[in-house]
Amino acid sequence: MRRLVIFPLIIGMAACGGGSSATGGPGSPPPVPVPVPSPTATPNPYAEACGTPLPPPEFAYGFGIKVQLEPTRNKKILNGSPSIRNLAYCEAAGFSNTLICNTRKEDNPQRVPCDHYFSGMSDQGRPGPNWFQDFGYPGGSERLVKCGDPDTTCRLKPEDQYLLDIHEVGRYVACAGVGGAGAGTCGDCIILTMEQSPGSLGGLCKHS
Repeated sequence: MRRLVIFPLIIGMAACGGGSSATGGPGSPPPVPVPVPSPTATPNPYAEACGTPLPPPEFAYGFGIKVQLEPTRNKKILNGSPSIRNLAYCEAAGFSNTLICNTRKEDNPQRVPCDHYFSGMSDQGRPGPNWFQDFGYPGGSERLVKCGDPDTTCRLKPEDQYLLDIHEVGRYVACAGVGGAGAGTCGDCIILTMEQSPGSLGGLCKHS
């Protein structure tokens, strides 16, 4: 009689255990993974405002720099503009038979956003290039120090990141900022005299 009493109890326990393993045993199908939606890319507002054609990163040619103004004998204002080196792009942007050109002509309302798209964000948090004074020039290895640092004599224009005040001869460099189509490219301007020019300002800016 003891065997008859115990035997059904064991069978019942086995049946109970078997029922609980039916949904999670070795033969059960793996759980279906829940798809995670990909984050939506944030559109670049400068790219949208620039329109077509966009300055192509593969043809980025740094910055063309010129002397914009000479307010006083010991002060010049440099102007850095993004440059593209591609005949087809320049033609589409309105520059006929030109290999190296700006992003747009100056009177084109797309010029500013196109320049911003190329230049990216400067270290000051404004669209436009980062500016440097080369303390290795002349005769030494390049040693760039950010304009505005205490050791430099160049100063950023608060109203426009593309302009720079300089107060002594030397080499000045503009480089594209973070996230720009021209990232990694630079342009330079070498000033040999602080004397005011009687003629064209463009001739004052030499390039290495």
